[in-house]
Amino acid sequence: MLCRAASIVIAAYVSVRLIPPVADRLDSVDGFVYIRGEEYPTGTWNHSEMIIDHVGHIEGPLYMLGDAAIPVYLWDGDRPILFDAGFAFLGELYASAIESVLTGKTLHTCVLTHSHFDHCGSAGYFKRRFPGLQIAAAEHTRSTLERPNAIGLIRELTRAAVHTARANGFRYDTTIEFEPFAVDRVLKTGDMLFPADDTAIHVIETPGHTRDCLSFYIPSHKVLISSEATGIMDSSGYIVSDCLVDYDLYLDSLRRLSTLDIDILCLGHRYALTGTDARHYLSRSLAHCLEFRDIVADTLERVNQDLARTVQHIKAWEYDPKPEPKQPEPAYVINLEARVKAVARHLGRPL
Repeated sequence: MLCRAASIVIAAYVSVRLIPPVADRLDSVDGFVYIRGEEYPTGTWNHSEMIIDHVGHIEGPLYMLGDAAIPVYLWDGDRPILFDAGFAFLGELYASAIESVLTGKTLHTCVLTHSHFDHCGSAGYFKRRFPGLQIAAAEHTRSTLERPNAIGLIRELTRAAVHTARANGFRYDTTIEFEPFAVDRVLKTGDMLFPADDTAIHVIETPGHTRDCLSFYIPSHKVLISSEATGIMDSSGYIVSDCLVDYDLYLDSLRRLSTLDIDILCLGHRYALTGTDARHYLSRSLAHCLEFRDIVADTLERVNQDLARTVQHIKAWEYDPKPEPKQPEPAYVINLEARVKAVARHLGRPL
């Protein structure tokens, strides 16, 4: 998803853009927005030097590389670790950036947050480019990537994404196609990775966006690499709750991550946040996740459980008014249908 930062006050933002039946029930008291008795913590998000929307050095051994819209994150050290593998056709862009940082050192491990084509695309290319590279991911990622139909779909989606790369000026190379690869190490909650003897990266299973979603926490530096497990900001600063497979799992993962002490948050697309912006983001994401649930519930009730009309209503305020750059509309609609279905199951009204 492509997005840029903007300053908002969440309470005001919610009150002006909600569809009327929900907006009529909003109230704000003592810094909280109330809907159906729920508390939604509010606050101000300011676009400042603490929000990083470009590739390069973030802090210490941490880098955002490639293109901010579809980034990879590199943790330098004695055993450098790369987080995610982006699009296949950006493989050369990522690899050259990695080599410029490591200056002769060998990339040790590439860990995947999940198996979506825009997060695992260059992993096979990396295994050729960096001899000895180990790929680490969740068990569900490993099994998914062993299925021929999954490989076919990843290749199909990758080819379809080339026009997006062209439109956004990416430095892409269409001669690099998705290459199947083996997962060398299966990761689960409680596992740790060590880019240096004094640095431990903790693995956290955070399903909800996908079944196989992993997040990574580095307590010594207060860094969280969460990909879509913590949602994705759109061009207004609104955080899209990306609960594609299960709303309850997504909300539980988000609540668990919200307990972590962080100074840096690395998102799956466009941004890394630092300082107070990083710390406030997680509570804002929780607020928007609960809000999205209530909007879906209200809309389904008004349109008599009609999925198409619910998607149409939500798209009209969540997507249509937002300026470019943003997620291509066909992809947005497919994802929105999945998100609505996930919330409907949570509500006990499966579609």
